[in-house]
This record gives sequence, structure tokens and C-alpha cells, in this order.
Amino acid sequence: MNKTTIIGIVLILLIPLVSAIDNCKGTMFQQDIPCLLLLPVNQSTTACNTLTTFVYNGSTLLYSQTMGVYSPFKCNNTFNQTHFGTYNGQYGTGDTFTLVVEEDDNQQFYLYLVSVGVLLSLIVLGFWKHEGIFLMIAGILAMLLGINIFVNGFPNLTNDFLRNGITLIVWGIGAYLIMLPGMEFFENWGEE
Repeated sequence: MNKTTIIGIVLILLIPLVSAIDNCKGTMFQQDIPCLLLLPVNQSTTACNTLTTFVYNGSTLLYSQTMGVYSPFKCNNTFNQTHFGTYNGQYGTGDTFTLVVEEDDNQQFYLYLVSVGVLLSLIVLGFWKHEGIFLMIAGILAMLLGINIFVNGFPNLTNDFLRNGITLIVWGIGAYLIMLPGMEFFENWGEE
């Protein structure tokens, strides 16, 4: 394997892949779900597998689930609804809970920061190694980033004119990076 391939593999491996399931809180962000619904129960008097959790969206029952053992004094279930909104629930003991799923504005901002970092790394790598494939991948990433900005907006940017302008600039950069290796190929074609 050459150094370029190794650098590309290292860039891909930098993306974190592991996450743990945390306990549910009253307000959750979409990236924190699934989470665990915990119910304090003395299992010497009530077994966890005899309790059921019901999860509602408004008055609509979404699902029911038998509870599992978390510890000698707690039962648990997994909450896995990732759509934004308020969810109500009831345990088999009669206790109720409410969970609100919200969008984390910072998540989208971090996505853009990581994307721009990878984009710049690919551009530098493409010009440094004189490999057009890195520039083309950077161009495709820029085009996808432009689509994401157009569809989802940029965090805290409410002006449509600026959003559309940023989209066009990023798309233009992406188109240029995709076409650049082809233009260099045709320029050098007659010289060989």
C-alpha cells in the first residue's frame, strides 16, 4: 500500500463509532437516543418481567415493552423514539413519565466543522500528492455539503438570501474541484 492510501484510511478511522446508552432525562437530544427508562422497584416483591411500559405520542400508543432487570432495585426499558416531540409514558406500576426530544443545534454545526476539516484535508492532500481523485472526492463532499446547507440551513442563520448564497459558493467550489483533474488531463494530453 502506498502512503496516500494509508493517509486516506487513517482519515476514515478518525470518525468515532462507539457510543453507550445513557439514562433518559426529561429533555433529550436526538443523538442521545436510545436511552434507558429506569424504574425503582424492589424485585423481592415485584419482578421486572411482570411490569410493562407504555409509550404514547399524544393519545396514540406507539409501543409497549416488558421491563428487564437493571439492578436488584431497578427495572429498565429502552426508549428509542428519535422524532422530535413530546412523548408520554406509563409504567406497569401506574407511574408516568414525559420525555421531550429536541434537535441539538450544535450537532449540525459540528457536522459542518468536521466536513470542512475533511474537505480541506482532501484538497491539501490532492495538491500535495498531485492525485486528482482526492480533489474529485473533495468536490463531491463540497457538493453534498452545499445540498445539506440548502435543505437544512446553517445553524442560527435565518436569512434565506445568505443561505442560498453560501450554497451556491460551496457548490461552485465543489464543481471546480470535480472538473479540475479533467481540465489538467486535457491540458497535458497534447504535450506527451
